[in-house]
Amino acid sequence: MRSSGDSLLHVLLPRPGFSLNVELSWRDRVAVIFGPSGSGKTTLFECVLGLHSPRRARICLAGYWLDDFERGLRLPTEQRQLGWVPQAPTLFPHLNVLGNLRFGQERARGDAPAILRRAIDVLEIGHLLTRRVAELSGGEQSRVALARAIASSPRVLLLDEPLSALDLPLRARVLPYLLRIRDELDLPMLYITHDPDEAILLGGSVAVLNEGSVIAHGSAREVLWSQAVLPLSEALGLENVLDARVLAEGSESGGCTVETDHGLRLVVPWLLDVGAKVSVGLPAHDLLLAVDEPRGISARNVIPARVARCEQREGGVFVHVDAGEPLVAKLTTGAVERLGLAAGSRVFVIIKAQAIRRVG
Repeated sequence: MRSSGDSLLHVLLPRPGFSLNVELSWRDRVAVIFGPSGSGKTTLFECVLGLHSPRRARICLAGYWLDDFERGLRLPTEQRQLGWVPQAPTLFPHLNVLGNLRFGQERARGDAPAILRRAIDVLEIGHLLTRRVAELSGGEQSRVALARAIASSPRVLLLDEPLSALDLPLRARVLPYLLRIRDELDLPMLYITHDPDEAILLGGSVAVLNEGSVIAHGSAREVLWSQAVLPLSEALGLENVLDARVLAEGSESGGCTVETDHGLRLVVPWLLDVGAKVSVGLPAHDLLLAVDEPRGISARNVIPARVARCEQREGGVFVHVDAGEPLVAKLTTGAVERLGLAAGSRVFVIIKAQAIRRVG
């Protein structure tokens, strides 16, 4: 059953010692469910898949109704036409890559061969088709699992922490493929993560789930840095995350220069091809602020900015600055008082190249 393109999740699933009680709606093509382990994220996904019987459920994804207790609607799991990628890739070891993809293709609607070719192209796995699963790296297995889900021509792609089993370098290599799926395929996505970087990079709307309930919902940057969510976000590794493109080549000793969409230039500690896209993370505690322009220092990035606001939090002050891109620095209360920082103050943001982390 189709309605408009809106999505909603209204789910009540009481259990001994835990109750999932979610009311959420959005219109973005990508929606992220963010929260710590044990918050109910995977249980919510299992409700979407039809694996539980909630006391009440109204579930509509991209205009397609799956559950509506008010009308007595409840589609069986096999009729929901959802592409699910769990935390650990569940590929069939007795099949090669193409065999796994064709298994997904058996459920496809529409032009199944074209959909399969598109999945292979976007995820760049054409050279892997004859390989056995045991011959694949962790990152390759993740890409094949994504391609198999896409090959089934799902109405919505459900991704349950698909990068959690990968180490940080592998995660940084696979994440751009998720961004390609977001940008190049007209496919709604519902994405679970406990990684703030992933939540910010994938964008769309972000709902923060904690102890079975939504505690915040909105744009990623606003929600994850908000007063209600920040303690949780910071505990899970929240940092400033920026999308950029390599502007100029560097040297073995000096890295290269990247530029964000809003014109902020940074020297980063890696050698990358000119024109390549990259996502960088700037931890708030690694951003230094000065009221006078520093000279004769080793830091490669000194950026003029203005303070937007200062927020006193337990353990320090979060200083939000406008440096062409919105950035957040974490300072001590004493440092903020000593510098006389307030909304409108002119400052310089100092960032060591080695403090910048590649996240995608």
